[in-house]
Amino acid sequence: MNNKNENSVGNPPRPSLAKLKKPRYYSHWLTATVLSITLLSSYQAWQLAVQDLENERRLYFDFRVRQLVQSIEQRLQTYEQMLYGARGLFAASGLVERNEYREYVSALNLDQRFPGIQGVGFSLWIPKTEKDRHVAQMRKQGFADYDIHPVGERDFYSSIIYLEPFSGRNLRAFSYDMFSEPTRNLALSYARDNNSLGVTGKVKLLQETDKDVQAGFLMYLPVYKKDVPHDTLEQRSANLLGWVYAPFRSKDLMAGIGGEQESDLGLEIFNGDEINEENRMYGSPPPVSPPPILTSKQHIVLACHPWTLLIHAEPNFQARVDQDKPLLIAGSCVSLSLLLSLLTWQLVNSRSRAMALAQTMTSELRESENRFRTMADSAPVLIWLSGPNKLCYWFNKVWLDFTGRSIEQETGNGWVEAVHPDDLDFYLAQYIQHFEKRWPFSVEFRLRRHDGEYRWLLDTGIPRYDDNGEFVGYIGSCIDITERRQVRIDLQSSNADLSRFAEISAHHLMEPTRRFSSFTQRLRHSLRAYPDASHNEEINTSLDYLEQDAQRLLSLVRDIQLYVTADQARDKIDHVNAEAAVEAALHALADQIAAAGAIVSVGHLPNAYIDLPRLIELFSLFLDNALRHGRPANPELNLQIEIGGVSELDVNRYYVRDNGAGIDAEYRQRVFEIFERLNYRDHEAGTGIGLSIARRIVTSCRGKIWIDSTGQNGTAVVFELPNIEGNKHDG
Repeated sequence: MNNKNENSVGNPPRPSLAKLKKPRYYSHWLTATVLSITLLSSYQAWQLAVQDLENERRLYFDFRVRQLVQSIEQRLQTYEQMLYGARGLFAASGLVERNEYREYVSALNLDQRFPGIQGVGFSLWIPKTEKDRHVAQMRKQGFADYDIHPVGERDFYSSIIYLEPFSGRNLRAFSYDMFSEPTRNLALSYARDNNSLGVTGKVKLLQETDKDVQAGFLMYLPVYKKDVPHDTLEQRSANLLGWVYAPFRSKDLMAGIGGEQESDLGLEIFNGDEINEENRMYGSPPPVSPPPILTSKQHIVLACHPWTLLIHAEPNFQARVDQDKPLLIAGSCVSLSLLLSLLTWQLVNSRSRAMALAQTMTSELRESENRFRTMADSAPVLIWLSGPNKLCYWFNKVWLDFTGRSIEQETGNGWVEAVHPDDLDFYLAQYIQHFEKRWPFSVEFRLRRHDGEYRWLLDTGIPRYDDNGEFVGYIGSCIDITERRQVRIDLQSSNADLSRFAEISAHHLMEPTRRFSSFTQRLRHSLRAYPDASHNEEINTSLDYLEQDAQRLLSLVRDIQLYVTADQARDKIDHVNAEAAVEAALHALADQIAAAGAIVSVGHLPNAYIDLPRLIELFSLFLDNALRHGRPANPELNLQIEIGGVSELDVNRYYVRDNGAGIDAEYRQRVFEIFERLNYRDHEAGTGIGLSIARRIVTSCRGKIWIDSTGQNGTAVVFELPNIEGNKHDG
């Protein structure tokens, strides 16, 4: 009886226990097989990723090594060309006078353009028969103790008679016979006999002291007598005048050779082909433990003299290459293996699980929709949804409460009935334009509230896509900005009033200030009728203070006027000639430049997209700032000002650089603040508004401005301007 009920139509027969166990065991076996195969594939993929990482690291290391070697070769070639220039001076003038040689080397700016070089010198070739006459001649020039050293009888001598800069360490090398020292002799003879560059091996320079002793080497270039042949070996030996040369300290020479990423690579340089401590010219060996992961041995040849370079990767180098790639691949592959195994298990047990999954997904979808509607209805913003046909099909409860309308009234195009008539065409044009291009948009418009009042809303819409990447419409949210918009309008009006007030105040202060200065001068002139008063030191000092304060006040009022109007164009904004603007600024400041003894150099400048008067004002402010504050710390040096520029894809960059003492990093932003000065007691200090005016001009043109200073090597004021109309700078 029971068996019959169990097999009735209403109750389908149950499968046997064996039938239930068979697919279960089958699914376990198949899942284990898939997992094993995919894990093995994951291991192989990980090995390939590790190998690929090693190859990538090696390729990048080889690139950096080539880059470093090229930098060293280019720096040495630059110094070689510098020596050719010095030789050209002798070829043009014969025997160059000491002052002429000093001026030539000073113009090279060795400290700024040629790092590591100790100086540029000239060593005179002296036969034994000419030695006494040469010594006597040098003593007549003011060197009373002059004598060629080391002393001793030799058939030929060389003597360093010029070495600039002729100060400090370089004085130790004056009158030294380099031909008497074997290592230097080899390079000198090679240069003389081959009419080419000669380079010594490792030497200790005469300029060395007991502190920070470095390995050194020298470059030589022969100088032959003017207008005589030197085509053969015999002619070169007979017509030799001397050598121009340059001594180098290896550590100083290699400073900064690797650029910003110099710490990534360790560099060792050895003289010749043998690697030992005796031949080491630069660098120190890498640590034994742990050893460097990558090394390279390179050779470069300087005038037939070889150098051996050992380059190894430092710990910082590891950070330049993505080290996580093998781990990411291993993790991804293992995750994929587990996922495939899980999918295999699910596919084997698909029917019952598919039904349960479908029910679960349906339930979750409904729950998700309910959560979205609940969240959207409780959010303090107006939310809407539209389909791919541009028509809105849903609005949240906050929207409906705001408008006082039902969702049936709002759907489709019904919602536009509440938009202000003056805003409707503009809003729809923006909505349709962005909708067709699938772009996000943000638009301000007025919408009628349920009480009849129009309120300003900020509507932000973004496109929506389904899981397959298909466009399904837009979702938008609106917030009420009526009060915020009114505050913004009031603030703009207030700022305009303040600017106008400052402009008018400065204008009205200008005339009393001029009268103050004029009456002070008239008072001084009137006192000339009273000798006792006109020669009174206290009265004259007081009048000087009054005149200085009057001039400072005039400058302050004038700068305030410029600051207030700095963001206003004074002429048509167009691509103007920046070089013409610099010429105008130089002409206006010609007297100050001459009084400061400044040397101004102007390079090629790209056209600037700005009005010409304000561009002239910018360069005038920067030049005035350099003249006031850019004086070198060494009073023997002239103030040098360099003006240059470069054009890039969307911006033009300009700079005004001096060779002064520089500005510390903590002050490089403060100097652009109004009334900010680094030295308030400096009687030549300005009003403290100049750089603030410059920043206001630049930022009003959507540009940016900053200070670039390198310690004692001077200060550069740099600014950038967009080179096309409407191009917004990211700064």
